[in-house]
Amino acid sequence: MKKTVAVIGATGTQGGGVARRLQQSGEWQVRGITRNANSKSAQSLKAEGIEVAAADLDDHGSLMAAFKDVHAIYAVTNFWEHIGTKGADGAGEYEAKQAINIAQAAAHTSTLEHYVFSTLQEASAITKGKAPVPHMDHKSRVDDYIRKELPELAAKTTFLWIAFYAANLVGFPLIKPFEVPNSGGSYIWTQPTPATALLPITGSVGHNLGVFVHAILSNPKLTLGGKYLNVKTEVLSFQQILDIWSEVSGKNAVYAELGVDEFIKLWGPFGKEMAMQYKFGEVAKGDWEVLAREKGLLLTPEEVGIKQGDLKGTKETFQEMKGALV
Repeated sequence: MKKTVAVIGATGTQGGGVARRLQQSGEWQVRGITRNANSKSAQSLKAEGIEVAAADLDDHGSLMAAFKDVHAIYAVTNFWEHIGTKGADGAGEYEAKQAINIAQAAAHTSTLEHYVFSTLQEASAITKGKAPVPHMDHKSRVDDYIRKELPELAAKTTFLWIAFYAANLVGFPLIKPFEVPNSGGSYIWTQPTPATALLPITGSVGHNLGVFVHAILSNPKLTLGGKYLNVKTEVLSFQQILDIWSEVSGKNAVYAELGVDEFIKLWGPFGKEMAMQYKFGEVAKGDWEVLAREKGLLLTPEEVGIKQGDLKGTKETFQEMKGALV
């Protein structure tokens, strides 16, 4: 009999990729967790043979019901849907509260064997306070909560970092390159960081995350006990990212560094949060894994059986989204 895995956010980018990969493996009974089990996206999951259950991340009881008899859980929360109304720290605190609600419900699930938490690096600690980033710091503190307050759950946990989405250049307005009027079809990409700054890239989030979570659940002896993996395919400079975008789109494009104050004036709290992340990236110089590595908690993809050919990088992701690049 197949074991059951509950996947939070199953109608979203992360959860959807994980749910479908595990379903396609034939090794798991997948239960997709979503706010609205009657939505069109939820119905699509059902058509693929995935069980769908509704749960509210603010409601412990609904989470407990959704986790009934499950053996594994993939947990994800969303900072960005709250920043517009709550501000960066408010959104971070709210997201952390939801993440703790999920962890507490998981800790009370007697059948649970493996807990996979989608988290982020602690920017403040990595940069020794030089470059805090609210959405990273608040989420990473949930890792500490699990280790300190829920040690039995920590023993069953794998922490998973998700790098920069290549798809951000398609679906995130403040990151998308835009056409310059009267330029003959040329584009410009304006971000508040140097063209040479380095950025870890996840590539195709849905596909690659599914590969990672399947590998994690398939190798519990290696991945349990609070180990970390980083879902990334490349570390690229902003200029290199734009060069790939330009090659795939067929559009001439230039990179122009914009001042932080000007970027915030254009994009408000979203712009400020991204500018803070970019500042962190400049200080970290592309190595966002240093603390876990120093503690002996970092696993490489190769250690859990993932080969580079299993993943879709930035260029392949852009090629799959070519029609939406411009």
